[in-house]
Amino acid sequence: MARPKHNILSPGSIARAALRQVAANGDFTIPGIAKVLGVHPSSLYHHLPGGRLAIVHRMREELYAGVDLAPLLDPTVAPLDRLARWMRSYRDATAQVPTVVPVLVGAPVEDARTLEIYEALFVILRDAGVPEEERVAFSAMIDAVVLGSAVDAASPSPLWRIEGHEVPELRAAAARGDDAGRAAAGFELAVATVVDAVGRSAAGR
Repeated sequence: MARPKHNILSPGSIARAALRQVAANGDFTIPGIAKVLGVHPSSLYHHLPGGRLAIVHRMREELYAGVDLAPLLDPTVAPLDRLARWMRSYRDATAQVPTVVPVLVGAPVEDARTLEIYEALFVILRDAGVPEEERVAFSAMIDAVVLGSAVDAASPSPLWRIEGHEVPELRAAAARGDDAGRAAAGFELAVATVVDAVGRSAAGR
């Protein structure tokens, strides 16, 4: 394969190409990225020697680069308000490429950007008064809500195709809410539930 005329390779360009592949196909391959970028697969290892895992780490950095940490760590804002904002920010960033979630959850988190985002979450949980021994469990619950909602953001509207089926309760409910706002409404309900649970934990209830 001919060498590119310009030095187009960088960790960021590789990660962005991987994200585009995941958005289109649900996963990425090193040969696939190399083909898109017009280089030999071995060239990718020069910039990301760790191969696939290193690409996943860099994908996280690219995906979450736009998350603004400053308001999440603002001590003048109530911790529970910051928690709701954290969930929305993380969900919105992930929902840019909903199909990336299975790729990301299969790899440990070790890139600086994502670790900073989770550090902000644990600061919020601390400031909210959540007992230390409960914080990891709460973070796992919050992950499930945020990542699950990011995947749901890509679901079709309407979600349920019920013509010809005897599902009267589902039919009645769908008529009132199975529209383009369903996923967002469900996420906001989940945010309110999580915030309430964190508040109860902090209060010892």
